[in-house]
Amino acid sequence: MQAGIAPTEEVLAKYNEFKMKKKLAAVVFKIDNDQVQIDQEFPKEGFQQDALIEALPTDESRFIYLDFDYENDDGIRVYKIIAILYSPANAKMAKKMKYSLTFSSLNSALGGGIAMELQCDGPAELSREHILKRVKNRR
Repeated sequence: MQAGIAPTEEVLAKYNEFKMKKKLAAVVFKIDNDQVQIDQEFPKEGFQQDALIEALPTDESRFIYLDFDYENDDGIRVYKIIAILYSPANAKMAKKMKYSLTFSSLNSALGGGIAMELQCDGPAELSREHILKRVKNRR
């Protein structure tokens, strides 16, 4: 990796499981002990985006990988993996910088499949409606 902190082998394996097996709706990674590590995972079955939002710390950044599905303007169901840098306003600036420097290199190390990268500064920006609006406006 060019900059930032390297993911552990467990992180790489978990992302590949997330991407290939499609059993998880979201996986969350954090920086701990100068390594990117698995923080939380959310199964697809019964997934509610509000549960993801409520589970996140209000004062610490996280990397979120979301298997986001929606219906496009033609009525076709679309599935996209969205990489989100969650960096709430209450997080310490030094930690925000560490997450920011690691985000792009982490996405590269994960080996593809990411359709879109977003930065969210608080819980409201993680709502399904907000992300849907950003995804649809990207075209």
